[in-house]
Amino acid sequence: MKLQFNKIKLLLALSATIALPSVANPLLNAIDEDSLEVISVTAQKRAQSIQDVPISMSAFSADTLNSIGAEDFTDLTALVPSLSVVGGSDAFPITYIRGIGTNDTSIGADPSIGVYIDGVYASRLGGALTELLDIERVEILKGPQGTLFGRNSIGGAISIITKKPSEFLEGTFRISLANYSTKNASAVVNIPLVENSLYAKLFGSLSKSDGWQTNTLSNQNGYQEDRANGGIKLNWLVNDDIEVNLSNTWSSYNDTAGYVENISSALPVSALTTNISDKQVVNGGFDPFGNPANNREAGIPTYDRVLREHWLDITWKIDDLSITSLTTYRKYTTESAREYDGTEFFLGENVRSIESSESTGQEFRLSFDNESLFWVLGTSFHKEKAELDFVLGLADLGAFTGTPFNGGSPFFENSLTASDTDSFAIFGDFTLELSENANLTVGARYSLDTKTMAYNNGFHENGAALLGGLGLIVPTPVQFIDENGQVDPSGLNLEDEWTDLSPRVVLDYKIDKSLIYASVTKGYKSGAFNSYPAPNAALGFRVAPESRNSVSPETVVNYELGFKSTLLNNDLTLNGSFYYMDYQDLQIFQVVGGITRLENAGKAVSSGLEVDGRYNVSNNLSLLFNATWMDSEFKDYVVSGQDLSGTSLLFTPKFSGGISLDHIKDIDKIGEIRSFVTYSYKGDHLLATGVEQDAYFLLNAKVSLLSESGNWELAIFGNNLTDEAFLTNVAGLLSEFGFTGAYRNEPRTFGASVTYRF
Repeated sequence: MKLQFNKIKLLLALSATIALPSVANPLLNAIDEDSLEVISVTAQKRAQSIQDVPISMSAFSADTLNSIGAEDFTDLTALVPSLSVVGGSDAFPITYIRGIGTNDTSIGADPSIGVYIDGVYASRLGGALTELLDIERVEILKGPQGTLFGRNSIGGAISIITKKPSEFLEGTFRISLANYSTKNASAVVNIPLVENSLYAKLFGSLSKSDGWQTNTLSNQNGYQEDRANGGIKLNWLVNDDIEVNLSNTWSSYNDTAGYVENISSALPVSALTTNISDKQVVNGGFDPFGNPANNREAGIPTYDRVLREHWLDITWKIDDLSITSLTTYRKYTTESAREYDGTEFFLGENVRSIESSESTGQEFRLSFDNESLFWVLGTSFHKEKAELDFVLGLADLGAFTGTPFNGGSPFFENSLTASDTDSFAIFGDFTLELSENANLTVGARYSLDTKTMAYNNGFHENGAALLGGLGLIVPTPVQFIDENGQVDPSGLNLEDEWTDLSPRVVLDYKIDKSLIYASVTKGYKSGAFNSYPAPNAALGFRVAPESRNSVSPETVVNYELGFKSTLLNNDLTLNGSFYYMDYQDLQIFQVVGGITRLENAGKAVSSGLEVDGRYNVSNNLSLLFNATWMDSEFKDYVVSGQDLSGTSLLFTPKFSGGISLDHIKDIDKIGEIRSFVTYSYKGDHLLATGVEQDAYFLLNAKVSLLSESGNWELAIFGNNLTDEAFLTNVAGLLSEFGFTGAYRNEPRTFGASVTYRF
């Protein structure tokens, strides 16, 4: 069903043109001497005004994050139209920027958007999403960012910077309640330990929710939450030149993720399964062929995670030189489960998925900064060990074709995989002042990535009887063969290595309070392996050598022309950029012949115009607006013999935009009321091949009353106030058998919070 939004789209487009938006949301951190605040960012590894950074980016300060009620970076999508974060749970927050992301959630491949918390790289999807607690700012950089941020930031980077401990004894306590019995409590306390030298910060939070999604065949709601987070930070000013920062954080999630809605079924199903607007699903374990002996209990889409993170940052300043060492350690384990079909039948289900990841990193940077020259040289090393224990349950879908694998009964296959990744890089970035108004930046990163993949699967004790312990989806050791058709044990342990040189060149020129820039940047995403190399039925369900070949690295060249302006006596920021990206060898997770595999999709191009900004209408009212026009398509993309060249990339609507009002009203002897309202639009876009989501609007609002002393804050908030229902992601494992499941968005939520600060 297509909705007609032409008039409103025109209104948004006119607002974006007339009201003069800005690519870098100046949502704001440091106040200059005039009326418009300007946030300070570190996108180029030094503190700069966002208006002086020749990169297309958005940045959000702690004040703005509080005003919009953002709990994690997924809540920023309404203010960054080219950003999409999808998934049925926080187990796999799949992020796309400008249509570039990855739908492979296994350990054989890497994300396309780099997520960094205080410079620490979150290498796995399962450990990327964290609560925005005690945040200084969030920076979202668009386009390839590998030169300074590192590997696998081919589509962009999300950099989360937390607040350092300070010299003041202060704290913040917050309690919030929302519908669906959602409760949250958080605390942050800053403690000076040694005057002018050593400071500490303690922080933590607890949250619970009964979940908003009801499964008529289960006693467990979808999207339940039971979470705890905590940590301690230390800031040690050794002397005037040396600063040491240490952080230790921990989090525990014990959630129920989202149930799948069915959008395509080869069997008659309950009407509730295809109704995404009623917050009800019918996810069950009935036998699709009516045999009660094969009925199972409804599966629960669980998501449990324990995450530990430690980092040590040491900075030593020597006149114009600065030496930085960043040492990191992250370890997490997730246990999750999910269904693929979204019906009352047991058809296809991830019965259990246990993923563990342990990573260490070391980065050294030497930088020089004076009035006419800035440069940074560095080297980094990242090492990760990951393991995945994956159990796949399947109905005997072969019965549909008259050749059952297991006599009509369900069967199960277990995949045990392990990967080791070593990534080494050297990088440099130089900015030279060509004249009083012009700068030239030249940078590059050389990367060396080595990855090993081990398939530790045994025979499937509960597998299909017809296959006698062999795997239909997950191969066993004897299914790996060489060119001569002989069993090849070497196929169980694979290794490959990739190298890359990614440069960037940027020329920027200042005219009064405007910056014009042009850049050419190359991006790189390392090669990968299939976590499930496909058995070939034509070879007697054997795995041919070519099926376990590594997947080539993904590369892009991004051409960008942009501007950043501060106008109307500093009441208006107007920023914009036009980009054109040429992609080679996109890594796409596909379902081919009923088999899932990661493949290179060939070529794709993407271009777009991005504008957004802020206008201070008065001392008390600001208007924020953003708009993105995107045009993307595959130039070379063939799946199962079907040429899909010319189709759009996923999550690339032709137009997206939004308008926000930020209003402050002083009340004598009481304090002030602050209202922040956002109305956003996302156009038609593909969720998967052949699955298009119609355009939709979202309305979010938060109203806060701040006491005159600034100690107390009472707020009410609501998200998706018009209760729009739409699909966010597709579970396509069984799509070739006629069953396609999908996840829907969160319905209307509302609540209130009380905050005390001292």
